[in-house]
Amino acid sequence: MSSLPPPVEINHPLLFGIGTGLWALALVALVALDLFGVYRAGSWIWVCAVGVVLGTAGVIYSRHSWRARRD
Repeated sequence: MSSLPPPVEINHPLLFGIGTGLWALALVALVALDLFGVYRAGSWIWVCAVGVVLGTAGVIYSRHSWRARRD
């Protein structure tokens, strides 16, 4: 009979922060490409913007949740 391994402790605010940073980087890159006429990004700019907004909400929520669990 096998037992389950212990749960892994993950720093959720850091994880959401890294993901949000990647969305922001993609947003800046697509806006720059669109402004210089290299690539017509269109709706991909909105996809990245929504990723940044949702990622920011995830960072805020996970910080609150992280503090509540540590107390």
